[in-house]
Amino acid sequence: MRRMSLPGAVVLLHLSLALIASAQNSGSIAGTVVDQNGGMIAGAAVKAVDESKGIVIVETTTGIEGTFALQPLQPGTYTVRVSVKGMKELEHKGIVLDSRQVLGLGPLTMTVGAATESVTVEATVPLVETATSDHSAVIDSREVTEISMNGRDFQSLVRTLPGVISNDSSDFRLAFNNTDSFHVDGMQGSDNNVYLDGAINTDVGANDGQFTQLSMDAVGEFKLQTTNFAAEYGRNPGVLLAINTKSGGKQFHGTVWEFNRENGR
Repeated sequence: MRRMSLPGAVVLLHLSLALIASAQNSGSIAGTVVDQNGGMIAGAAVKAVDESKGIVIVETTTGIEGTFALQPLQPGTYTVRVSVKGMKELEHKGIVLDSRQVLGLGPLTMTVGAATESVTVEATVPLVETATSDHSAVIDSREVTEISMNGRDFQSLVRTLPGVISNDSSDFRLAFNNTDSFHVDGMQGSDNNVYLDGAINTDVGANDGQFTQLSMDAVGEFKLQTTNFAAEYGRNPGVLLAINTKSGGKQFHGTVWEFNRENGR
């Protein structure tokens, strides 16, 4: 009987926990592939390509009714590529997927032609989310880094979202790991749930702080969800603040910043 060493078991445990957290943080892209007459196309190959990395993340085939679901997908910008014999390849570019979002693309229409030909469509984000009944708002990485704040605490941006009020005594916020200083839809601050990359980040003993506080430069985006939680987020009746860290890409990039405060003299 072969035995596994302790270091090997620890590595496997960490990998398993990472996969579980990744799945909890993921979303999906769904749609239906049809021909020019509106007929369903079964057996079409559908791929999700991460535009920042240039690689295929998930691929599947359409079912008997032409439907597909690309999952799990981490938050990011994707190209959905559809191909089937006797049709021109179809590409939907610039699809932005938020954390835990179920994004419905609706019908994707393919045209007759050689497989070497392609049709490119620039994606538009639906004004109303029809795939789920979630009530949520998202602050993306550009807003996190470019909106002026009095202090380098990204949670200050939570107060820009509908239904959020704060009991902070001033606009200067430097309580980095505090999570109960804002109230959503009239609920207590201790009802707030904070997740980091799919894993609980709230100190569940006191319900007033985070285990890990991120730098502004590490925050990719965060999502505030107020109603209709999935079962895994039902620890208490408050809001869900889901934070995602930035992921790598195929281009070198970084940030430079300066924090300066005048003394008023």
